[in-house]
Amino acid sequence: MLEKAIKTVQRTLRNYISTDERLNVDIHTKILSHLINSWAEVRVLKLVYESGAFDDQEKKDILTCEGVKERWQKALDLAFCKAFNVNQSNIDSSTVDYTARSRRLALLGIIHADLLESNQLRNRIAHGQWKYAFSEDLLSVNGSLTHRLRKENIVKLQMKLAMFTSLAQIIHDLAVSKPTFERDFDTNYRRIENQKMNFHNRKYEDYKQKMIVKRGKALIRKRNFYKSDLRIRE
Repeated sequence: MLEKAIKTVQRTLRNYISTDERLNVDIHTKILSHLINSWAEVRVLKLVYESGAFDDQEKKDILTCEGVKERWQKALDLAFCKAFNVNQSNIDSSTVDYTARSRRLALLGIIHADLLESNQLRNRIAHGQWKYAFSEDLLSVNGSLTHRLRKENIVKLQMKLAMFTSLAQIIHDLAVSKPTFERDFDTNYRRIENQKMNFHNRKYEDYKQKMIVKRGKALIRKRNFYKSDLRIRE
């Protein structure tokens, strides 16, 4: 249902972008951001209950974590320990192959940076802080988060969703099938890297202009169709 809601809001948002209705663009961008970050929060729950992924104690260990970032990290670490037959206390030990340790650290980087930021923005939006993001104690405006809140746009949000989807697939493979994890890791991680690269290369203003031009062409085709149909009827 969340994924259907995301697609529905995306369609509405694209329409507002094509007509340059800035207030509605801002409103629906906040809604889309909230939905995508809610998806990331519930996606780890889906991962927990995947058949063959975690036993009852491991599920409990993940679900009792304090926040969404912590749940994702715990799911990653438990899947890693199971796949490579290592205790959590030795998870950074040199007894684990360097390639495996490097892959885990790369995934942790995404969880700590991108998932944490997304969750912070989601919490502010969920609490009605749509224009100004406050500090945790609500005593001052958080300038950094406010800036990021105002910079959210459909291009970045679509990339986030694609990146988190690939992250979830990697952890799923690690928990369920180590051979699948090792076979598909580079492909899945390359998708994440490509999305992170697009954060810097793809510009929202370029996207907006393309949507405006696309709508203009569609209107011209529509007018020409009606004119042609009218001549035929005459």
